Amino acid sequence: MPSDFRGFDCVEIRFKGGRKDFYRNDKRLPLVTGDAVVVEAAGSGWHLGHVSLKGELVRLQMRKKKVPTDSRDIKPILRVATPDDEERWQAVRDLENGTMFRARAVVDELRLKMKLSDVEY
Repeated sequence: MPSDFRGFDCVEIRFKGGRKDFYRNDKRLPLVTGDAVVVEAAGSGWHLGHVSLKGELVRLQMRKKKVPTDSRDIKPILRVATPDDEERWQAVRDLENGTMFRARAVVDELRLKMKLSDVEY
């Protein structure tokens, strides 16, 4: 490949529950499928996800899902996750199950007509 070749800079990131979204690798991080990365959350804060696709395959997925490759809505990857990031992520994941059971008890106690299926920190 020519030395000035720049591959496609969007990456597909997989999150909890099978949700996937596209992010831009502006910093040209050397990512491999399965790498944990930190991305900006939709509201505020950050999310930890894993690289599920990179390169030209992402362009095909974006075309299939009708996401424009030049969209300004595609947020950047902040950084590769550190071991500390992964520990914090695992710690809050461990809290989710207990929180879901407590929330279900509150739903039952208040006799709400709803079904709670997932909790995410």
